[in-house]
Amino acid sequence: MRYLLISILCISVFGCKVATVENFIESEVKSEDQVVNPYFSSTTIDYVYKSDISVYGNEFSGILILKKIAPQKHRIVFTSQFGSTFFDIEIDSESYKIHSIIEQLDRKIILNTLIKDFTLLVKEKDIAVERYYNDTYNVLKNEKGKYSNYYFYNLSDQKLDKIVNTTKRKEKVIILFNDIVEGHLAKNIYIDHKNIKLNIELNFLKK
Repeated sequence: MRYLLISILCISVFGCKVATVENFIESEVKSEDQVVNPYFSSTTIDYVYKSDISVYGNEFSGILILKKIAPQKHRIVFTSQFGSTFFDIEIDSESYKIHSIIEQLDRKIILNTLIKDFTLLVKEKDIAVERYYNDTYNVLKNEKGKYSNYYFYNLSDQKLDKIVNTTKRKEKVIILFNDIVEGHLAKNIYIDHKNIKLNIELNFLKK
Protein backbone atom coordinates (compact mmCIF):
# COMPACT_ATOMS: atom_id res chain seq x y z
CA MET A 1 0.00 0.00 0.00
CA ARG A 2 2.85 2.35 0.87
CA TYR A 3 4.49 1.89 -2.55
CA LEU A 4 1.14 2.28 -4.28
CA LEU A 5 0.59 5.65 -2.58
CA ILE A 6 4.09 6.78 -3.53
CA SER A 7 3.49 5.76 -7.14
CA ILE A 8 0.18 7.62 -7.28
CA LEU A 9 1.81 10.70 -5.77
CA CYS A 10 4.63 10.61 -8.33
CA ILE A 11 2.18 10.27 -11.20
CA SER A 12 0.16 13.21 -9.86
CA VAL A 13 3.22 15.42 -9.45
CA PHE A 14 4.82 14.69 -12.82
CA GLY A 15 1.46 14.57 -14.59
CA CYS A 16 0.84 18.20 -13.65
CA LYS A 17 3.83 19.47 -15.61
CA VAL A 18 2.66 20.98 -18.87
CA ALA A 19 4.33 19.55 -21.96
CA THR A 20 5.27 23.05 -23.16
CA VAL A 21 8.53 23.10 -21.16
CA GLU A 22 8.77 19.42 -20.30
CA ASN A 23 12.22 19.00 -21.85
CA PHE A 24 13.54 22.43 -20.88
CA ILE A 25 15.92 23.28 -18.05
CA GLU A 26 14.53 25.60 -15.39
CA SER A 27 16.75 28.42 -14.16
CA GLU A 28 16.43 31.28 -11.73
CA VAL A 29 14.51 34.35 -12.86
CA LYS A 30 16.92 37.27 -13.21
CA SER A 31 16.15 40.82 -12.13
CA GLU A 32 16.26 42.00 -15.75
CA ASP A 33 13.89 39.29 -16.99
CA GLN A 34 10.62 40.73 -18.22
CA VAL A 35 8.04 39.46 -20.67
CA VAL A 36 8.18 41.75 -23.71
CA ASN A 37 6.08 41.54 -26.88
CA PRO A 38 7.15 44.24 -29.37
CA TYR A 39 4.89 43.45 -32.30
CA PHE A 40 2.02 45.92 -31.80
CA SER A 41 3.69 48.52 -29.62
CA SER A 42 3.87 51.53 -31.94
CA THR A 43 1.17 54.23 -31.83
CA THR A 44 2.29 55.57 -35.22
CA ILE A 45 1.56 52.39 -37.20
CA ASP A 46 -1.72 51.00 -38.47
CA TYR A 47 -1.02 47.27 -38.57
CA VAL A 48 -2.99 45.94 -41.55
CA TYR A 49 -3.33 42.20 -42.16
CA LYS A 50 -5.18 39.94 -44.54
CA SER A 51 -7.12 37.85 -42.03
CA ASP A 52 -8.75 34.45 -42.14
CA ILE A 53 -10.77 33.26 -39.14
CA SER A 54 -12.19 29.75 -38.95
CA VAL A 55 -14.70 29.19 -36.17
CA TYR A 56 -16.88 26.10 -35.79
CA GLY A 57 -17.02 25.49 -39.53
CA ASN A 58 -17.64 29.10 -40.48
CA GLU A 59 -14.99 30.95 -42.49
CA PHE A 60 -14.48 34.71 -42.34
CA SER A 61 -11.95 36.41 -44.62
CA GLY A 62 -11.10 40.07 -44.89
CA ILE A 63 -8.87 42.84 -43.59
CA LEU A 64 -7.89 43.23 -39.96
CA ILE A 65 -6.57 46.59 -38.79
CA LEU A 66 -4.90 46.71 -35.40
CA LYS A 67 -4.04 50.13 -33.95
CA LYS A 68 -2.49 51.14 -30.64
CA ILE A 69 -4.55 54.17 -29.62
CA ALA A 70 -3.20 54.80 -26.11
CA PRO A 71 -0.82 53.22 -23.58
CA GLN A 72 -2.06 49.65 -23.03
CA LYS A 73 -5.04 50.20 -25.33
CA HIS A 74 -5.60 48.83 -28.84
CA ARG A 75 -8.47 48.96 -31.29
CA ILE A 76 -9.04 45.99 -33.60
CA VAL A 77 -11.33 46.22 -36.62
CA PHE A 78 -12.04 43.22 -38.88
CA THR A 79 -13.90 43.90 -42.13
CA SER A 80 -14.84 41.93 -45.22
CA GLN A 81 -13.21 42.64 -48.59
CA PHE A 82 -16.33 44.65 -49.41
CA GLY A 83 -16.13 46.84 -46.29
CA SER A 84 -18.72 45.18 -44.04
CA THR A 85 -17.57 45.07 -40.42
CA PHE A 86 -17.28 41.66 -38.75
CA PHE A 87 -16.21 43.19 -35.45
CA ASP A 88 -14.80 46.39 -33.97
CA ILE A 89 -13.30 45.85 -30.52
CA GLU A 90 -11.32 48.06 -28.15
CA ILE A 91 -9.01 46.30 -25.66
CA ASP A 92 -6.90 47.51 -22.78
CA SER A 93 -5.03 45.56 -20.10
CA GLU A 94 -8.07 44.93 -17.88
CA SER A 95 -11.20 45.53 -19.95
CA TYR A 96 -12.71 45.73 -23.42
CA LYS A 97 -15.41 47.57 -25.34
CA ILE A 98 -17.43 46.17 -28.23
CA HIS A 99 -18.22 48.85 -30.81
CA SER A 100 -19.85 46.33 -33.15
CA ILE A 101 -19.90 42.61 -33.89
CA ILE A 102 -21.91 40.41 -36.25
CA GLU A 103 -24.41 37.93 -34.86
CA GLN A 104 -22.41 34.83 -35.91
CA LEU A 105 -19.48 35.92 -33.72
CA ASP A 106 -21.54 37.42 -30.91
CA ARG A 107 -21.72 34.19 -28.93
CA LYS A 108 -20.27 34.05 -25.43
CA ILE A 109 -17.66 31.36 -26.06
CA ILE A 110 -16.52 32.91 -29.36
CA LEU A 111 -16.49 36.50 -28.13
CA ASN A 112 -14.63 35.63 -24.90
CA THR A 113 -12.09 33.65 -26.90
CA LEU A 114 -11.50 36.49 -29.35
CA ILE A 115 -11.02 38.92 -26.48
CA LYS A 116 -8.51 36.60 -24.77
CA ASP A 117 -6.67 35.98 -28.05
CA PHE A 118 -6.24 39.63 -28.94
CA THR A 119 -5.45 40.66 -25.37
CA LEU A 120 -2.64 38.11 -25.34
CA LEU A 121 -1.55 39.15 -28.84
CA VAL A 122 -1.08 42.84 -27.98
CA LYS A 123 0.06 42.61 -24.34
CA GLU A 124 3.41 44.41 -24.44
CA LYS A 125 4.98 43.77 -21.04
CA ASP A 126 4.42 41.61 -18.00
CA ILE A 127 6.15 40.02 -15.03
CA ALA A 128 8.22 36.86 -15.50
CA VAL A 129 7.71 34.33 -12.70
CA GLU A 130 9.68 31.39 -14.13
CA ARG A 131 12.49 30.94 -16.62
CA TYR A 132 13.47 27.97 -18.82
CA TYR A 133 15.94 27.33 -21.62
CA ASN A 134 17.23 24.79 -24.12
CA ASP A 135 19.59 25.02 -27.11
CA THR A 136 17.08 27.05 -29.12
CA TYR A 137 14.92 29.13 -26.79
CA ASN A 138 14.90 31.19 -23.67
CA VAL A 139 11.38 30.89 -22.22
CA LEU A 140 9.74 33.26 -19.75
CA LYS A 141 6.56 32.28 -17.95
CA ASN A 142 3.87 34.71 -16.85
CA GLU A 143 0.80 33.81 -14.80
CA LYS A 144 -2.72 35.20 -15.18
CA GLY A 145 -5.23 33.65 -12.78
CA LYS A 146 -5.50 29.93 -13.46
CA TYR A 147 -3.67 30.28 -16.78
CA SER A 148 0.01 30.57 -17.66
CA ASN A 149 1.64 32.13 -20.69
CA TYR A 150 5.02 30.93 -21.97
CA TYR A 151 7.00 33.34 -24.17
CA PHE A 152 9.60 31.72 -26.43
CA TYR A 153 12.56 33.94 -27.39
CA ASN A 154 14.92 32.57 -30.03
CA LEU A 155 18.48 32.51 -28.69
CA SER A 156 19.95 33.33 -32.11
CA ASP A 157 18.32 36.76 -32.41
CA GLN A 158 16.24 37.22 -29.21
CA LYS A 159 13.06 37.58 -31.25
CA LEU A 160 9.74 36.39 -29.82
CA ASP A 161 8.75 33.34 -31.88
CA LYS A 162 5.68 32.10 -30.04
CA ILE A 163 3.39 32.40 -27.02
CA VAL A 164 1.76 29.34 -25.49
CA ASN A 165 -1.25 29.75 -23.20
CA THR A 166 -1.85 26.83 -20.84
CA THR A 167 -3.69 25.55 -17.81
CA LYS A 168 -1.68 23.56 -15.26
CA ARG A 169 -2.01 20.46 -17.44
CA LYS A 170 -2.80 21.36 -21.03
CA GLU A 171 -1.89 23.75 -23.79
CA LYS A 172 -4.89 25.86 -24.79
CA VAL A 173 -3.66 28.36 -27.39
CA ILE A 174 -0.46 28.72 -29.42
CA ILE A 175 0.42 32.00 -31.14
CA LEU A 176 3.17 31.71 -33.76
CA PHE A 177 5.03 34.76 -35.07
CA ASN A 178 6.64 34.12 -38.47
CA ASP A 179 8.69 36.09 -41.00
CA ILE A 180 9.78 38.72 -38.51
CA VAL A 181 11.32 41.89 -39.95
CA GLU A 182 13.04 44.85 -38.32
CA GLY A 183 12.74 43.05 -34.99
CA HIS A 184 9.23 44.28 -34.27
CA LEU A 185 6.97 43.27 -37.14
CA ALA A 186 5.63 39.75 -37.70
CA LYS A 187 4.47 39.38 -41.31
CA ASN A 188 2.60 36.16 -40.54
CA ILE A 189 0.79 35.28 -37.32
CA TYR A 190 -1.10 32.07 -36.64
CA ILE A 191 -3.33 31.52 -33.60
CA ASP A 192 -4.09 27.85 -33.04
CA HIS A 193 -6.65 26.66 -30.47
CA LYS A 194 -6.26 23.17 -29.04
CA ASN A 195 -9.61 22.87 -27.25
CA ILE A 196 -12.10 24.58 -29.55
CA LYS A 197 -12.58 24.93 -33.31
CA LEU A 198 -11.25 28.45 -33.71
CA ASN A 199 -8.12 29.42 -35.64
CA ILE A 200 -6.85 32.76 -36.89
CA GLU A 201 -4.26 33.51 -39.57
CA LEU A 202 -2.93 37.01 -40.23
CA ASN A 203 -0.77 37.95 -43.22
CA PHE A 204 0.74 41.39 -43.26
CA LEU A 205 -0.31 43.84 -45.97
CA LYS A 206 1.21 47.15 -44.96
CA LYS A 207 2.11 49.38 -42.02
